[in-house]
Amino acid sequence: MADASVDLLAAACAHLTGRAEDRGAPARLDAWDVEDWRAALLDVPLDERAYADRFAVARADEMDALWAWWTDPGPDARVSPATGGYLGFLLLTLISMHRSDRMRYHGESYASGEIAGRTPDELCAELVADPRVQQALERLYAPAEDDAEACRVWATIDFATMAFHRHGTTSVIVTVDSAAPAVGRASHHALKCLIYPYLRIPAIVKATRDYRRDFGGVRPEGSPLVTVWASHDGWVLMDFVPGTTLTDHLAALAKGRKEPRSEIARPVDVRQLRVLGTALLDAMAVLAADVGHHNDLTPSNVIVQTGHDAAVTIRLIDLGVNFLHTRSLVGAESRESVYVAPEVKATGTGGPLADLYSVGMVLIAIGGIPHSAPGTVPDQFYVASVGLARLLEDLVDADPGQRLLVSGIDPGPGRFTEIRDLFAREIEVLEAAEAERPAGRYQRLKNALPGAGAVERQRRIWKVRRRQAEATDAAAHPVQAHHLRQAKSLKRWAIACSWMSWVTVALVLTWWSRDLDLFWQAKWVEYANAFLNRSGDGIPLLDDVRAADYPIPDAWDNLPVRIVALTYALPGMRLYMNVFADMTPHSALRRRGWKGVRTAAASFMMRATAVYPTVYILLPTLVQRRWWVIFCPLGIITVAVMISACLWFARDANARARAWNGGKGLSTVPRGEIPTLERLASWAPAAWLYALPVVIIGVFLYSGRLQDELMYAIAIGLINIGIWYFKNTGTDAPYVRAGLTRAILAAERLDVLEARAKRPLPGPRAERPLRESVA
Repeated sequence: MADASVDLLAAACAHLTGRAEDRGAPARLDAWDVEDWRAALLDVPLDERAYADRFAVARADEMDALWAWWTDPGPDARVSPATGGYLGFLLLTLISMHRSDRMRYHGESYASGEIAGRTPDELCAELVADPRVQQALERLYAPAEDDAEACRVWATIDFATMAFHRHGTTSVIVTVDSAAPAVGRASHHALKCLIYPYLRIPAIVKATRDYRRDFGGVRPEGSPLVTVWASHDGWVLMDFVPGTTLTDHLAALAKGRKEPRSEIARPVDVRQLRVLGTALLDAMAVLAADVGHHNDLTPSNVIVQTGHDAAVTIRLIDLGVNFLHTRSLVGAESRESVYVAPEVKATGTGGPLADLYSVGMVLIAIGGIPHSAPGTVPDQFYVASVGLARLLEDLVDADPGQRLLVSGIDPGPGRFTEIRDLFAREIEVLEAAEAERPAGRYQRLKNALPGAGAVERQRRIWKVRRRQAEATDAAAHPVQAHHLRQAKSLKRWAIACSWMSWVTVALVLTWWSRDLDLFWQAKWVEYANAFLNRSGDGIPLLDDVRAADYPIPDAWDNLPVRIVALTYALPGMRLYMNVFADMTPHSALRRRGWKGVRTAAASFMMRATAVYPTVYILLPTLVQRRWWVIFCPLGIITVAVMISACLWFARDANARARAWNGGKGLSTVPRGEIPTLERLASWAPAAWLYALPVVIIGVFLYSGRLQDELMYAIAIGLINIGIWYFKNTGTDAPYVRAGLTRAILAAERLDVLEARAKRPLPGPRAERPLRESVA
């Protein structure tokens, strides 16, 4: 072996780039054999500062200078072509280390950063395409003779076909061709080479060498898993997987989305959840059956392939715990660390349930929603679907022992198949809700008003839930069957509310048109009068219950009741449909004591919200117009009681969730103030303060001590439309819905945890030993 050292290598680079006058250094490199180069490259400092301290030059400056030397058009007679190839490989190594550091320590994205005015990928593509670098790489990574299988596979690779693909955290990934069928059915492969200085870290070397043993095997056509043909100390050879990473795919989708007016109004991308989410869960089901765990499921480790028929296929790569989390590699958390389960970050080892967390976080990203705090589900999912939010909470709970807690899914090997089926059901409901979604401004306004369209939309969703309930085996899946029965029942309430709202508004407008002498004689009225042998244009039954001192038409004297009735009907319908639809504080387990009282109070007031507006509006409209001054304050008091009952339940649920397990709490309930629930809290004082003057004035009006009924009615109408219709049941509604749903699901999770604490349930069995990845 020659006098090889990384210091001599640095001196030669300094001379070649014009920084030093050690003319003999480059010539001495020509005497090195491959073992000398290996020894020198292994000794290259991994850290950027250590590199500068040792060689008195910043690594970035060294790369710029070496690239300028490399791209000089004339040949350099100071070094042989072989030495030039090794120096090109050194530059490739420095660029790879630099990019890894920028991502690990500085949080930069893969696409950011320039070297010598060009992207790292462009530089590496030129270097890898050079035959001298190809030959150097072939020699440096050649396996030892004692590994016959690795040597056999290595000999089949045509290194002249090598092309740069991308960087990993600790690797350079190139593509190569090989002579088929010497390496299986495919001839195009991905060769993942460790960045050379990382070969001095035993844990990384071992994980790379054992990768084929742990994750290899010939995969059938169409499998989401990649066939790994061979692995050695510094490389892994596998089938090349064309396509884009899920990271890039989601970034492209995000560019095409419009920014919402407020973050809570950001829509969940149901279509992508259907396409990508289902494909991901299918892939995870195969992985769980064939391999066990991924333990580093992030969007950059998921490849999205789109076929000619637009069908999407998911392929999973880079299995095993990332070296950053096994402490084999130092560095700050990357941008994708949000997808890694907390127990993996804390201990460097995964577990049977670690992939659940990652899958949940990836599904959130596929839905087009930015992540919230670790272990929590973003508010937008609580607004979109209670069932989907429940499933996501069951996946992303920070405590692995609290995952798959309330979804009725067995945490065994078939868990992802069950998750996929449940996920598909919830997506089907969202698709039914979005069917015929209004596009234009006029259509959206029309859709916001009570009408046959609202009734039909709720019926469509109810049919989906009914079909799902009938298709679910209650004996095999009792929890899921309970949730489906509950959802079907709640959808009946939504249908009833939309129908009653439609009828209520229609009657109020009809009576108003009669006051204005614009009433049209409907055919059903003619037929009803003829059947009952009645004369005149009155409406049978409805006009019969009207008080004698309540004439129609009487446009002026009836104007107050019409104003109040209409302005209560519109927000009354929106209150239930925008906030309480599909929501109930009841769970599968019965609550007792004060918890049961709080649950019953909140549940009663939620369901009453679907009924009381119709009762309070139609009685003064149909029977006695003077009653509006009674039902007006009664309605406001009912709303105030409803708000107080819901807050009573939600605040208790959140407090118990935070105090659970000695204060460790449920991660699904954030610490501190929950802004979404505080929107509902802000309603309470306003409602009670509003109720006080309305009651006092209503008493004086009814007793005849006040005469300004019309002005009073107009003031109430303006408040109802301005505050309750546009603000409370409009812009505030998604916040309140999210806050209440989060509390309801927290109470549901606590029910199961408390029952489990009284009668411990067996945990999921260990399935396979955990293995590290090759990043």
